[in-house]
Amino acid sequence: MLPNKMRISENATNLLRRLQNNTGLTVNIGARLAFFISIERNYRFKPEDSSTEHTGRELDKNSWLGEHAQITEQLLLSRYPNYPKQKLHSAWASHVENGIQEVDSKKTLNQLTGLLNDRSGVSR
Repeated sequence: MLPNKMRISENATNLLRRLQNNTGLTVNIGARLAFFISIERNYRFKPEDSSTEHTGRELDKNSWLGEHAQITEQLLLSRYPNYPKQKLHSAWASHVENGIQEVDSKKTLNQLTGLLNDRSGVSR
């Protein structure tokens, strides 16, 4: 359902690279984390409000989504049931952009784990 090649914004690319430098998480793993954080925060993509250009990193769908491809596509379809493939790609990229904003301030894996634990209600 999502295209085989997907691109994110230049801003998201830069933030994901910074996350990789700080924590060692690869760009694609960081993008998956950002996407799910955005979903959890109940972010909604609105194409009419979006002016983000997808001029950043391009990878194939399997690299971006990995073993989470099916759940990612199902979440997008449940939120945006009438969107065509290209608009679903824009929604996915927008969720990555939204979620990476929250992750960006984390400088270590411990801080990142703390963020995830705080969101899930798990005590440290």
